[in-house]
Amino acid sequence: MARPKSSTDEAVMAQLSASETPMTAYELLASLRDVGVQSPPVVYRSLERLAKSGQIHRLEGLNAYFACHGHHHGSTAAVFAVCTHCKRVEEWSVEAIDAAFSTVANQMGFSVEGRTVELRGTCARCRGLAAPEALPSCCSHDHHNN
Repeated sequence: MARPKSSTDEAVMAQLSASETPMTAYELLASLRDVGVQSPPVVYRSLERLAKSGQIHRLEGLNAYFACHGHHHGSTAAVFAVCTHCKRVEEWSVEAIDAAFSTVANQMGFSVEGRTVELRGTCARCRGLAAPEALPSCCSHDHHNN
């Protein structure tokens, strides 16, 4: 049985929501010490609960976490575009990528249990470009102004 949401979960969620960039578990721990969170396992358990509930995402390549600002992705692959300059993350749902993965997986007889794509590069803002009007976003808010 899953444990109910704790005050640590609320503190972790608040910290990740306020952060403009993904945070590692140890960065979270350091930022939460003043509210009484002292133990890495406590932070990791909180991160696990929040990820399982879809409130946060884990970037495998960075071993860092960030708050999900959009809708749950359901059956569509989540695409995380990580800017290597400003460290911000854009969160997209791209049906064409999902369809391609599904086609290949079906051809190979592979049963997909989850899909996440991480892209690394330079965002439009860091490149000095205006943000595209029609981002393939998972949600209705503007990821560029987090």
